[in-house]
Amino acid sequence: MRKMFLLTRKGIQRIINPRNWLLALKILIHDFPKIIKWLLHFAVFFMIFINFFMIVILEILSRLPVVKIIASKILAFWLGRIEGLINALANRLEPDKKGEVNRTYLIYLAYENLKGKAGRSLVTMLGMSVGVGIIVYLLSLGYGIERLIVNQVASLEELKVVDVSASENTALQIDQTTLKKIAKIKSIDKVIPLISIVGRINFNKAKTDVLVYATTKDYLHESRTNALKGKMIGYTNEDYHSDSGRQGGKVAGVSTKLTDAKMGEKISEGNWLVNILPDKIATVWSDCSISGKLIGYTKRIEGEMVGQQVWGGTFAPFKDFGRVGYDSKKDIFLGTWVKANVPLFDKVDDKMTPKIGDNGFQKWEVGCIQMKEMQIVEKKLGWGAVLGESTSTSLSAILASTKSATEESALSTQSAKFLYDAKVVSTDSAGVEFVTLESSDSAGINTKKIQSNIEFKKKGLGEAVVSTGLLKLLGIKLNDAINTKFDVSFIIVKSLMPSIEGRAFTSQVKYQIIGVIDDNEREYFYIPINDLTQLGVVNLSQLKITLKDKDQLPKVRAQIETIGYKTSSVVDTVAQIEKLFAGIRVVLAVVGLIALGVASLGMFNTLTVSLLERTREIGGMKTIGMVSNEILDLFLAEAMIMGFSGGIGGLTLGFLAGQVSSLLVSIIAVSQGLGYMQLTYIPITFVIFILFLSFGVGIVTGIYPALRAKQISALNALRYE
Repeated sequence: MRKMFLLTRKGIQRIINPRNWLLALKILIHDFPKIIKWLLHFAVFFMIFINFFMIVILEILSRLPVVKIIASKILAFWLGRIEGLINALANRLEPDKKGEVNRTYLIYLAYENLKGKAGRSLVTMLGMSVGVGIIVYLLSLGYGIERLIVNQVASLEELKVVDVSASENTALQIDQTTLKKIAKIKSIDKVIPLISIVGRINFNKAKTDVLVYATTKDYLHESRTNALKGKMIGYTNEDYHSDSGRQGGKVAGVSTKLTDAKMGEKISEGNWLVNILPDKIATVWSDCSISGKLIGYTKRIEGEMVGQQVWGGTFAPFKDFGRVGYDSKKDIFLGTWVKANVPLFDKVDDKMTPKIGDNGFQKWEVGCIQMKEMQIVEKKLGWGAVLGESTSTSLSAILASTKSATEESALSTQSAKFLYDAKVVSTDSAGVEFVTLESSDSAGINTKKIQSNIEFKKKGLGEAVVSTGLLKLLGIKLNDAINTKFDVSFIIVKSLMPSIEGRAFTSQVKYQIIGVIDDNEREYFYIPINDLTQLGVVNLSQLKITLKDKDQLPKVRAQIETIGYKTSSVVDTVAQIEKLFAGIRVVLAVVGLIALGVASLGMFNTLTVSLLERTREIGGMKTIGMVSNEILDLFLAEAMIMGFSGGIGGLTLGFLAGQVSSLLVSIIAVSQGLGYMQLTYIPITFVIFILFLSFGVGIVTGIYPALRAKQISALNALRYE
């Protein structure tokens, strides 16, 4: 025992010794040409072996009455054309083998030797088949269950779908500009919008808040959402793009005359005296777009500010100012903005506190304000006033405003000293109001903005597709659901409509149930997206993108994420499933390899016994002129025949075992109403791998007996008893 331990320790020390690694590397480099020659030899041998195997199979088939004629013709073609090409290629690859015995004959001789010991050969091949069959069955079970789960998770079409949403840590929103930008990416087939919103349902004198999805028919189709009863909404993706487009002066259901303009261009020459609307807290942006940086808030001041009207991004509501221009070069809609030098405030819970600069006074900056929050006091005909400089009449007002704002910061319970009300004196052709300012005592007035209801300017389609969970919540029976009507008002949030503060409620509208979705777990319903866009909802909650080719999905996702948006796909779930089952298949393969190893030992034993029994025969073959390499090839051929036959037998056994398992499970599944379940799946690449594995196992198992047979002396073999 001690001696064995010492030998084992010495062996381990040799393995971990770096000098031995270097020696092994030198031997490998020195013997590399021999290794390549051996690999080429086995490759040629495999090619000739496949040729022999095909001939044997075709000869067997040609004896069967059913396929006799076809098999005979294929056999004649194979012997006349294919076999000659294979032999010519083999001679070309190994020209030094031309003078030796034809290896096809050696394989045939090995085949006859195995037939001579048919019982032992069949038992050996059966053991090999069982070992390979266990691997095939276990791994096909892994492949099959993975495929079954993946098919439940996603269809082939769903693998071409990407969901796009705004990242949580960014101010980016999804709007029409985003939609158009993404639609221009190559390989994208459709871009489908979705708005998620809360709806307050009023039904049978009871109110409840549920989730509402405003979208198109295409979204439901791509989501594989089918109607359990009734039909789906008829508003399509084409309808949405048509309503959102520039058709006959209609934009999102509102009749508007669009002006040809350019982004950032002045609307009119000269500067204007402007001010914020009374009781209005205006948002100040760095750029004239709601996608720009928010630099603060401002409010009405005593006096006036100098500003310029410029074309900028769209904002809600579209009517009058929000979407009144169109930049044909950039293919975007435009709204009217005012760029002015304004005092900045911070807003916390609707309380305004001035932003203080480094000089200790309130900060003034040039920023952009939406035209709907501004009033034009007077157009300056001269050019004396420059943007960023206040008029002389307003300079004292600015200081007064600064002082007032500072006092407001110190005494938060007091209101501003002065509040200026506006009186409209005229209106120009563009609908811009000119006002005069009147002072009034505003102490004690609460300037907090109250969100009034948003009215529907146009009647929507009024179609709703509801979940069975919502029917249950409302107490509506499935058979009575279709054509049932309910009232609903929507809760609009600022992220969907930047023009509002906090949230706002829409007026109550009536919806009629046209379809029901089988989903008892959640309460929600779908409506046409146009019902919300015509309210002035400009941003979207999500986009669903379909691709022309699923192989382009990673590239498209990378392009979208580069813009700053978040993407998700069912492919992510499929990848996790595949990763999980890859690990499971490794475990199953290890179990199968153990069985294959046991079968290989049986084949090794058979070949070794065959060598001992045929020692005199080997001596006789060498005596009549057969060289040692031909003896080597003969024994390798026997090993390859048993290994390859075991591989084919294993594939057959594994396949049959899988079908029986699927049948037994399906009997139970059908009784439960689940349908037939195919538990196993064997990819063609796996079949090829198993055949090569079986061939390789045959070579590895037979190489030792073959080398021993090669080294036997002819005289000693003839004397062997």
